[in-house]
Amino acid sequence: MGFEYLYKREENPFGLSWEEWAAKWCNWAYSIPEIINPANDETGRHCGVNQSNENVWFLSGTFGNVTPVRRKCIIPTGKAIFFPVLVKEDSLAEDYDLKTEEELANRAKTATDRYLHMSASIDGIKIENLETYRIRSKFFDLNFSNGNIYNVQAGLTRSVCDGFWVFIKPLAAGIHYIHFRGETELVESHTRNIVENREVYRSIWQHAKEERTFVLEVFYDLIISK
Repeated sequence: MGFEYLYKREENPFGLSWEEWAAKWCNWAYSIPEIINPANDETGRHCGVNQSNENVWFLSGTFGNVTPVRRKCIIPTGKAIFFPVLVKEDSLAEDYDLKTEEELANRAKTATDRYLHMSASIDGIKIENLETYRIRSKFFDLNFSNGNIYNVQAGLTRSVCDGFWVFIKPLAAGIHYIHFRGETELVESHTRNIVENREVYRSIWQHAKEERTFVLEVFYDLIISK
């Protein structure tokens, strides 16, 4: 599988920039309650939650995992697929020590700058030059639900995210495999304290304290339905 199966960075899939798609992904991922959040799911049973976009299907990583997670997911044919390999999202609701959008963007950038390694593949074929697919979203209103993953006050807050993304053109019907992993340093004290203590990051608490890195690895078995 070559690069003809990936959208180019300069393309605007379905009339939106990658920056706009990143904001849409964040609003999808972080507005879903913790109990059914796809990023908090080890099997893929929640991968279809809130997949309302007519053109694009969103996939998620995890909130950190040392043991690889393998998910199965059924996706309708004709859907493009968009997901981050590594992403840092910050909002005024979560980052209570920050007051401005610029401060949010700087924290997200600083965390993303500290990535150590990452990789992604589709059907066993490695995606090269992932660093060229780095995107910082536009500032956007993020709507946290009741029972949200970060246990912050429900409602709207200003947010931004910065990360490395993959945007795949619609795949042929049948079975396909996606694998991605990444690791980034946890240096900034606010971020490290959150990862080491917030319940949603429980699976990497010990790793974060000992190694001071955030790690994830996810396998997807995708069934593209006819």
